[in-house]
Amino acid sequence: MISGWVETIIKNRVGRHLLFWISWITGFTFIKGFGQPLEIYLGWLAYYIITLPIFVAHTYLVAYFLVPHLLNKRLWPLFGISFLLLFYAFSVLELLVSHELIYPWTSIGSEGVNNYLAPAYVIRSGLGNLYIVLVFLAVRTIRSWYIADQRQKELQQEELQRQMKDAFNRVQPAMLLYAVDHLETMISQSSPRVTEAIAGTSELLSDVMIYHEQPNKIFSMEIGLVQKLISLVTLFKGARPDIEIITSGDPEQIRLPPMVLFSMMDLIFRKFDGESIWPEIHLEVSGFAHMISLQMLHGLTRRGSELHHQCLEAMQQLRSCFGQEVEVTGEIHEYGLSIIIRNREQPAVSGVHRLQKAVDAP
Repeated sequence: MISGWVETIIKNRVGRHLLFWISWITGFTFIKGFGQPLEIYLGWLAYYIITLPIFVAHTYLVAYFLVPHLLNKRLWPLFGISFLLLFYAFSVLELLVSHELIYPWTSIGSEGVNNYLAPAYVIRSGLGNLYIVLVFLAVRTIRSWYIADQRQKELQQEELQRQMKDAFNRVQPAMLLYAVDHLETMISQSSPRVTEAIAGTSELLSDVMIYHEQPNKIFSMEIGLVQKLISLVTLFKGARPDIEIITSGDPEQIRLPPMVLFSMMDLIFRKFDGESIWPEIHLEVSGFAHMISLQMLHGLTRRGSELHHQCLEAMQQLRSCFGQEVEVTGEIHEYGLSIIIRNREQPAVSGVHRLQKAVDAP
């Protein structure tokens, strides 16, 4: 609880400044009054509270005006003159306040002098003001370094994630392992179509890499990759899956992240790979709504709870890969499930997009 409170203060600019000045008052009060009677301790506390506006004004003028507007612009002579003028002026002001308002009314274990505005006393008093300015600038610099370092680490992490995602999209490791498993089975069974399956796998992986390298990825090319994936699965299973693909509008104008359709179909094929009877799949790719609508009709081949689990698992995997770019929603029915993938930039659709042709198909 305490650590969370401190973290909240550190993230808030006003809270950080209040924490800094409160720490400065309490710290120097403790140092000056350590081992002294309570009266002297309270005297020093009153001194630092009364003179606080002087130290704050001096510090902020240097940190937020002289440094960014003069020092950072390499105006060395003007910065030096302004810095010395502020140093002397605020030192005089601190001496006036302390000798005229504080010392006559409080006891801090030291007495003022008559000629306290002499240059030697002014310079000596100004060193204390200078110390707090330097401490503030040091804390501010360290925080800037820390933020820059954290930002650099975040950029490196984002770049690493981007590279991993690019590598995943290039190679499609899950699909590759799925294909290798089936190729091994076909080889062990001496299937006459194993050569065709190997060639199809190689061609599909090559096309995926070529598609990924395209600067302007056209969605119709991804539909072609899905059709090749269906043909490859047909070779593996010995029968073509019952899949109907409908495109509406201009598929070349669809604004969806690359490989989202291919990844979804690959995921479905791997999820149902162990089933003796595959569900009936109806897929619509809409160029008008920039949306993918999928319906899976399973009949009595799968219990509702099992299908529900598979649906949630599939949607979660899609969200983990494309969740920042698309919205994945799903709904379970007695006859199967519906999944909708749409661009987050598009307006929400109400209900489940029902494919009349797919649902009513015999």
